[in-house]
Order: sequence, then structure tokens, then C-alpha cells
Amino acid sequence: MKKLFFALMLGLAVAASCTPEYDDTAINDRMDKIEQEAENLDAALNALMERIAAAEKAIDAINKAAADEDYVVSVVASEDGKGVLVSFRNAEAVFIPLDLDASMVDGVVISDVKVSEETATFTYTDGTEVVLPLYKEKAFALVLETAEFTVNAGETVKVAYTVEGATENTVVDVLATSAGYVAKVTETHVEITVPSPFVDGDVLVWADNGAGKTSIKKVSFEENAISVEAVAEVAAEGGEVVIKGVSNVEVTAEVVEGADWLTAVPATKAEFAFKFNAAANEGEARTAKVAIKTAAGVLLQEVTVAQAAGILPFATLVWDATVPFGGGQDRNMTMDSEYVYVAQAAGGNGAIKAISIADPTQVKDVKVTTYTPAGLDNGTHAISCVRMLPNTDASVNGGKPVLVASNLTTGDGTEKLIVYVWSNGIDADPDYFVIDSGARRLGDKFTVKGTYQAGELHFFDFNDGNTVIRVNMKDGVAGLWGTPELAYATGRFAIPVAGVSNIGECTIHPDATFDGDGNPSAALLTTNAVNGFFTQEAGNAYAASAWGTDPKLTQTYGYNFFEHNGKDYIAYVKVAGDRASAALNVIEDVNGAADFKGTLEAQTGLFTAPVNGTGNAGHGLGDCATAVVDGVRYIAVMGQNIGISLYKLN
Repeated sequence: MKKLFFALMLGLAVAASCTPEYDDTAINDRMDKIEQEAENLDAALNALMERIAAAEKAIDAINKAAADEDYVVSVVASEDGKGVLVSFRNAEAVFIPLDLDASMVDGVVISDVKVSEETATFTYTDGTEVVLPLYKEKAFALVLETAEFTVNAGETVKVAYTVEGATENTVVDVLATSAGYVAKVTETHVEITVPSPFVDGDVLVWADNGAGKTSIKKVSFEENAISVEAVAEVAAEGGEVVIKGVSNVEVTAEVVEGADWLTAVPATKAEFAFKFNAAANEGEARTAKVAIKTAAGVLLQEVTVAQAAGILPFATLVWDATVPFGGGQDRNMTMDSEYVYVAQAAGGNGAIKAISIADPTQVKDVKVTTYTPAGLDNGTHAISCVRMLPNTDASVNGGKPVLVASNLTTGDGTEKLIVYVWSNGIDADPDYFVIDSGARRLGDKFTVKGTYQAGELHFFDFNDGNTVIRVNMKDGVAGLWGTPELAYATGRFAIPVAGVSNIGECTIHPDATFDGDGNPSAALLTTNAVNGFFTQEAGNAYAASAWGTDPKLTQTYGYNFFEHNGKDYIAYVKVAGDRASAALNVIEDVNGAADFKGTLEAQTGLFTAPVNGTGNAGHGLGDCATAVVDGVRYIAVMGQNIGISLYKLN
């Protein structure tokens, strides 16, 4: 623009010079004035551009300071009052012009800056506000983590310290003002050793910044003092243990021996009462040591807690439940890790109740589809007995044991034995298998051998007791020996108990040997009045070794074999002669399959506990089942028309 102006002026001057005797003084003066005004305008434009650039730089600096979480050190107004100089903690200072009109530039130039005691606020022309904290230099001060100690004689403590406002010239030192105290300083803490015997005293710690500022702190010491009352011996059955006393320091309690049967809780300063829960003792007398310590972990005193010898009962009651059906309709039960299952083994409803182990008030119905083809009924009872099949396949019922049940036939030759298998859980319809039972009454009770994948169900003929039927089980499919159309059939064996009616149950020891035809070496049969042991002679021929009338063994049912704490046990239910009560019995299986009879007669290690309730049904059966729940073994036991009880083994 400036060059164009002078070109025009030069043209005028040349033209004027061609005019004779023309006076160009005025023109020259005018040209000088215009040239000066142009130079002033150019300088003003340059100054404006510089202020715009400064404003843009200031915005970038403020935004970066906010992103970097920087501090504003100072905000100083310029001498002409048209802007401020802003200094940052970690970045270069910037000048912010505040006299720019927003219409002069494109985008956002800063319109206002306000400073409070804590922050600096920058307001942009679009209304945006950016707030940055003000940096305040900390005052010079020595800070100790702890200044008061309660110690034992000769103890060494470490006192952590920091110095606020420290510089490279700062020095920290220590002065022991009392005799016998030894102190030294490291970069992070002061180590102080108190004298032995103990003497009350103080230690001075000071910091100097080398510029005339000093900060001094005092560390004081007091000797530990504690008094603990004697602790009485804890009873064998366990309970609360209290260690009382007084102390001049906050203390804690820690069991350092015998920690498996004492549980400690926190204490308080001055008067304290440490409480412990002592577990019941099932063995010899024992002791535990409790260490009383300061909060810093310094041992003040050890206290010995003693407990008398004692023995826990073999099992403890978890809950009692009433019969979920009408009077006398409950004869058989089983259990897994979630439920106790009871069959409605009288009446024709074909129902099975699942009682929650966790809460016996929660009862659900197992889904049951009974078999009723035309011209064929389900027998006396649609469902009679329930049992649990061990399962080794994770794809079957989620890997859990499988519930299996049977109906009850009358033995008139027209009815069929039916086996129900809940391969998909108790909320789904079961599979069922129809077995031609002939003129036999089967299904009052049955027992299980093996697993869901490869096992047997053993049924006995209730009417004469002469025959035990083996129903084979393979991958959840059941079939009978002698019926080719039903796969996986195995056979039967005869036990000579003719003339002895009302057989309640046939039990084969789980470790018994079997011949090639599947016949066991021995078996136990029980009735309402007597029990009988039988040994194999040849094939499926058996000899009666004894019919007994031992009152401890008559009317016993639900024999279960299990291992607990390294020993083998047998659990069963004993129904009283008047059928008004029942009890759980547990004995040690001392002889195994070699002498099942001898084990039952010896009654080694007998544990007895009652079944909930009283009654007097037309029949007097009972049942028993065991299962492991979260690593703990439970035993469920029932008496017909009496009730159900669940026990937990200790």
C-alpha cells in the first residue's frame, strides 16, 4: 500500500515539473504529511498484530497449564493497564492483552482475568472459563510421624520425618537431652535408643534451612506398663475367653500358639478386655499362648490360655422337619448335596418332595410323570421308593448324582415294575422303564450298587422273600435279566427265607465280592421282627447263617456305608417296636465285607440320636441317607409317620 502511494505522488511531481515556473512546495508538504500518516498506520497495524499473537500464545499457554495441572505463581498488571503478565510454576510466563476488541480478530482473544486467594480465573470472549490453582510456597517446618512413645527399656525406635519447604541447604540433626539416650539421623528417619534401666527423657530433633529459619520438635518417651488378670481354664465344650487388664498404651492381642481353636478380637487403650472364641475340645487338654503387643508390634506380655479335655459328639443336629405327607405315607428317602427327597409311598398320588438342606421350610415337588397305559396300572403305589445313583459324567444332570425311583407292585401277575430315572434333573420329566415282574411284589424298597453309568438296582419279593431281582443300570437305562427286548439285563439270585414275611430291606455290603453272574458273597435281610444273614453256597444258592432277634437290629432300615475322618462307618435307622419313635444309629465298620454280620452284632463305636417327632403308623418302616455338602458329611434319617431329622458329622 505504501509503494502504491509513493508511485502516485511521483507521477504528480513529474507532471508538475513540466509546467513552467510551478511552485510545488505545498505538494511536497502534503506528501510528507501523508507519508508520516502511512508510517503511523503501519506501526499501529504491526502493534495490533503483535498483541493478537500474544493473545493467541496466552490462550495456548493457559490451556496447556490446565492440561498439565500446573499452578499460577503470579498475575501482575502491565504499567499501561492494558494487560497482565502471568507466571506459572512449571512453564514460561506469558503476557495477556486485555484491550483487544473481539471484532478485530477471528476466533476466541481473553476478556478478563480474576485472582482469588486460591485460584486464577481466565474468561474467554465466548464465555468459557479456565480456572487454575495458585501456587503457595510451603512454610519451612519439620514434621515428625510420631512424637510420643511408650517403650520397653533398651528399645530402639525409628521416627520418620519430613521437612516442608526444604532446600538443598537444609540440615536435620538431633540432640539427646537426657542421660543414656542415643540418637542418630538418616535421610528418612531418626533412630533413638532408650537407656536400660529406663530413664524418663526427651530428644530434640531440629531442621535448619541455612537461611535463618529453624524448626525444632521434641520426642518424648514413657516406659510401658501393663497388668493382666489371671485367666481361668476354658471348659471342654468351648465358649468365650476374656483376658482383662490395664495398660498405658494401646495394645493388641495375637494368638501365637494354638491358633486353630482360639479367635481373637481387637482391644482398646487403658482398660482392656480381649475376647476370644474357644472351639470345643474333642481331645486331650490343650493350651494356647496369647501375645499382648503394642500397636507397633512390641511384645509386652504373653498370657497362657488352657482348655480342659473333652470329646465332641459324633454328630450334631442341624434341623428337624415334619412329614410332608399325610400320616404313614412316608416310607423311603434319599438325599444329595441340595435336597432330602421323600416319596409318598402310600396313596396313589406318585409324589416326591424335595426338602432343602439349607432351609427345611423350603419344599418343592419333584416333577413326576407316572406310567398309565390302558389296561395297566402302576401297582399299589405309583411311587414307593427313592434312591440316589452316583454319577461320573459331567454332561448328565450337571455331574450331580441322579435321582431314581420305583413304583410298588402287588404281585398279582398283572402289574409291572417301573423304574423312573431323572437324568435331566428333578425339574424335568423322568425317563421310565417297564419291567415284567410276574407274580412278585416288588418296590417296597430297593438298594443301589454301582453308578448311573454301570450299576444295579436290587429289588426283593416282599411276599415270600425268596427272590432278589437284579435290575441292571447302564447309562441311565434299566432292564431285567431274562427279557431280551430290554437291554443291559443282568439276572437274579434267590435267598432262602421262605415263610418269613414282611421283609423290610435287603442290604449287600458295598465291598462284597460278586461271582461272574453277579451274585454277592453275602447279604442281610431285615423284617419287622427279625433279621437274617446269608452266605453264598454256589451260584445264586444261599444258606441262612442266622435269623436273629437282637432287639438292636430288628426293624432297622436304610443301611448306608461311608468314610469319615479316616474310618469306615455304617449308618441306619432303628424303629421302635411300638412304631412310635425312631433313632439314628452309627457304628464303626470294623470288619468290612469279610464279616458284615460280626460288625452289626458287635455295635462298635455306637452313636445314637433321636428322629424328630412321634407317631404310630400302620407300618413301621424307616430310612437313612448320607451326602457330602461343601466338604461336610450329613446324615438324614426318618421314621414312618414320625418325622425327619438332619445331622451333621463333627
